[in-house]
Amino acid sequence: MNKYTTSLLVFIFAFVLFGPPAFAWREVRTGQRNFERAWQAYTSSQPDKANKFFKVAATAYAEALAADPPSRTARYASTLTMAGISFYYAGRHEECIDAMGLAYKKENKVWEANLFIGLSNARLGDKARAVEFLNLYLQSMPSQRILSSSVTQQLKNLETGSGSLSDSVKQIEKVLPLQFINNTTFNNAPRSSNPSFERCGGSFWWRKNKAPCSGSGYGLNSL
Repeated sequence: MNKYTTSLLVFIFAFVLFGPPAFAWREVRTGQRNFERAWQAYTSSQPDKANKFFKVAATAYAEALAADPPSRTARYASTLTMAGISFYYAGRHEECIDAMGLAYKKENKVWEANLFIGLSNARLGDKARAVEFLNLYLQSMPSQRILSSSVTQQLKNLETGSGSLSDSVKQIEKVLPLQFINNTTFNNAPRSSNPSFERCGGSFWWRKNKAPCSGSGYGLNSL
């Protein structure tokens, strides 16, 4: 094998190993790890700590989704939903709308998608689209009683003019972590009683768990 052939093979191997898809996969992994840390804090009533991790996660997810092409993992509905939540709490509302829109196209039962699209539009000052997507969230019947009651009340306030868009989104934001804290508090059998995708080892683990788990038990996982 001549020197040119050897160099070419080394280049091809390095590109396959470290090229854009591999880079995107590493960034998804970084995003997930920081989302997990953020969720631990979020469901422990530590919003400032949670937001720090959400911001790190958002940066990683943005880089993963900007890769050309993005990794398959970056386009999973669950990954896009975690990215959307991270974008929202990082204050990156347009990116939240984009990620959640993609998540919904992948899986139209992702109830977080319409909720966070609605909240993001509210934060951007677009009342019509905020109302549209918050209503779509309610129509999805997500079985989130505390949160849905708040969304229903705030939509009524907006309809009657008894509250501003800013006030309404703030009220929903106050209730949102309480819903997830309630979910995790009363989730006594994470492995058996929930749909498989909502168990601690499932793709949408955050809905009823503070952390994902593996076969060895709870803990922060990598992909």
